[in-house]
Amino acid sequence: MAEATNSGPEPPAAFPSAVLDTPDAQAFLSDAAEDLIEEVGGPARGFLWAITRVGPGGVRNWTAASLKGRQVDGLQGSFADGPARAAVVSREFIHIPDAAADRRWPGYCAAIAGEGLGSVLSVPMIDEWETSAALTLYAPAPHAFTSDDVIRTVACARRMSKVCHLLLELARKARTAVSPPPSPLTELAVESLIREYGLTEESALQYLRAVARDLAFMSPTAPDAGTTSAA
Repeated sequence: MAEATNSGPEPPAAFPSAVLDTPDAQAFLSDAAEDLIEEVGGPARGFLWAITRVGPGGVRNWTAASLKGRQVDGLQGSFADGPARAAVVSREFIHIPDAAADRRWPGYCAAIAGEGLGSVLSVPMIDEWETSAALTLYAPAPHAFTSDDVIRTVACARRMSKVCHLLLELARKARTAVSPPPSPLTELAVESLIREYGLTEESALQYLRAVARDLAFMSPTAPDAGTTSAA
C-alpha cells in the first residue's frame, strides 16, 4: 500500500492520536508486545515493555505491560534526552547494556538503575504527522539483551508500524477528525483491501483478524506492501 502523503486538506493536530488511541489499536499494540515478550522468554527474564510516544510536546508513556512498566517508562519525560527519543531521531535501535555504566544519559540511567533495572532496548516505530513512538524493553540485569532479542524486537516494531500506518492511511482517506468507532474503521479497511489488493471480502476480513491476532502481516496469504494479490 502506498505511504500516506499530506495531499489534500491537512488533518487536525489531534488526528493521529484520535486514530491510534482507539481501544482496538491499543489492544493490538499490547497484544503484539506481549507476543514478543513471550517469544524471547521475557517473563522468566524479568522483562518489562512499554511504548513511548515522542513528539513536539515531549516524551510520554503510551501503553505498557504493567503499572511498573508505565512508571519506569515515564521517567524519560523527566529528562531532555533518552533512549526512546534517540531511537526516534536516529531511526535506529538504541541499546543501554549497563545502566550503571552508561554515560550518554547519566541522569536518566541513574534513575533507571535506581528502579532496579540494568539494561534498556529502545526501537523506533511509527513516524507520521508528528506521531512517533518507540517500543522499549527493560530488563533487571545488565547485558540482558541478546542479538536475537534485538532482531526480534526490531521485526516486531516494524510490523506494528505497518499496521499503525494502515490505520492512519485509512483514516486519512476517510478525512475523519475524531476517533472512529471500531466497526466503521474495520469496514473501511476491508473496502481498501478489496479495492487495492483485489481480495474478496472474506479474505480481507481474515487478513485483518490475522494481523490483529498474531502479527501475521507478512504471511503468505497476506498482501505485501507494493504488491497486488489476486483473490
